[in-house]
Amino acid sequence: MAVLNTGLSDVHWLPGGARLVAEARAELPQKDGLAAAFTGLAALRAADIAVPDQDEVAIAAGTVRAATSRPAGALSRDDFRLPVPFDETAAGTSSAGLARAIRTLSGERLAVVPALGEWTASTVSDLLLGLWELPRVAVLARLDPAELGAPDTPERALLDYLDTGIPPLWTNRWRPPAPHHVLIAGVRLGAEGTLLSVVDTYRELGDNGVHDQPVEWVAAGLESVLLVADSRHAEALAQAVSYAGLRTGVS
Repeated sequence: MAVLNTGLSDVHWLPGGARLVAEARAELPQKDGLAAAFTGLAALRAADIAVPDQDEVAIAAGTVRAATSRPAGALSRDDFRLPVPFDETAAGTSSAGLARAIRTLSGERLAVVPALGEWTASTVSDLLLGLWELPRVAVLARLDPAELGAPDTPERALLDYLDTGIPPLWTNRWRPPAPHHVLIAGVRLGAEGTLLSVVDTYRELGDNGVHDQPVEWVAAGLESVLLVADSRHAEALAQAVSYAGLRTGVS
């Protein structure tokens, strides 16, 4: 279990989590409307699979773009290499499409197992616990940012949460109209609280795109999760989903 020492506490990275963070930060920010493709690209590159850009993932996933809601200070990025469709009435990326794109672009070297069910702090924690023995894994999450805390929540408030389990009062000011896609790469454990290291698609959110969120708030915002690992570990991914009391499937 890799550990990063910081002023806040120790981050226990999921297997391969530090590499995943590095790949995501190197690609920041997402292109307009391509949050899902951004997370897929980071997962592919972290597994040493060369993919040109977010556009390639978006086309393979069947992404349709719409006008983008961005957090304060974030600039538009529209340097598209490929013609990603734009349609306000049919915009988005399905979980099935993103899973298909990762499998296809990896040449089936990566397995993608979806997780659905009743998201609670316990089911999220149990799901992550079931992944620690893998050599590397990427957790791609589709969620509602309105349920999250502010990415710039003061460190003192996060420390208090770890000690007491009482979530901070700071709420997320960025509330896009549609679900957002992020990565979950690590965990900070406290006496009473658990923080998840969320890897976002804009550098303005948190510390160069990484911010800590109480597990309860992540659970409240979650819609679905995709687990990505080497293809030989597909069964282990499915077992982790079952262990957490969730089901495999796509939304």
